[in-house]
Amino acid sequence: MLLFAAGCAGTAILTAVLSPVALTVGRWQLLHPRAALTAWFTAFFLGVSLAFAAVAGSVAAAVTTSEVSSPGQAVLLTGGGWLGLGVLGAMIAFVSTSAAASTGVEPTGDAGVALSRSREERKGFTLVRFRSDRLIACAVPGQRPEILVSSGIEDALSEPQLQAVLAHEYAHLRQRHGWALRIAQINALSLPRTRPGRALHRATVLLIELAADDTAARQAGAAHLANALTILANTTGDESMHLRAVRLTSRRWPSARHRRLPQAIRIAAA
Repeated sequence: MLLFAAGCAGTAILTAVLSPVALTVGRWQLLHPRAALTAWFTAFFLGVSLAFAAVAGSVAAAVTTSEVSSPGQAVLLTGGGWLGLGVLGAMIAFVSTSAAASTGVEPTGDAGVALSRSREERKGFTLVRFRSDRLIACAVPGQRPEILVSSGIEDALSEPQLQAVLAHEYAHLRQRHGWALRIAQINALSLPRTRPGRALHRATVLLIELAADDTAARQAGAAHLANALTILANTTGDESMHLRAVRLTSRRWPSARHRRLPQAIRIAAA
């Protein structure tokens, strides 16, 4: 049992160290962001499962007298096992509080809600429109997900461009990108002051934006989203939006007759 626990612990550590390296090397992630995120989620939960198995194995070994040479060793193994279970529980609790992680052009928090001019309940989320000259659109996950949209971004974009931005934010909610950000933070904390941990967190932030871009491009049109990103980049000075716009225009996307815009985010005709 001790050998089993040690093997699981070693494999979990290797998974935590090597998966960030594998998922941040090369450029394949830029072409297939959702596949990269799926691979990383799989590696993360595999590592957590192995760590849990290692903890359970150490606890089981502590109560197996044939594998423990002294009572002191049994106490040490048992205490370490329960401590490990506590750490795993804390990690799960941290991931489950993903409501605090927002994704979008710029998070607004309570200030945007306080100035809201309308709150429209839609299927799966609440669309909050608020008064602000700043160009803001973001998705806030949680028990009652919200998409926040400022009057400034509504004035700056055409209706098709705004529709594409809404599709992008809706993709963040539907694809649970708040959880991805939380897990990236956990992975970075488990590899403190290491380049792989920091690189994985940066890569995750980029990948969730690219994944949402791809979904919005298929639903609302790549040209509309690219034009919206260009306008936002010119206004905010965010060069990454320019790069995302170029990426969208360099790929082939479904024609207009094959697009399927979700009913929940359709903009009603004026």
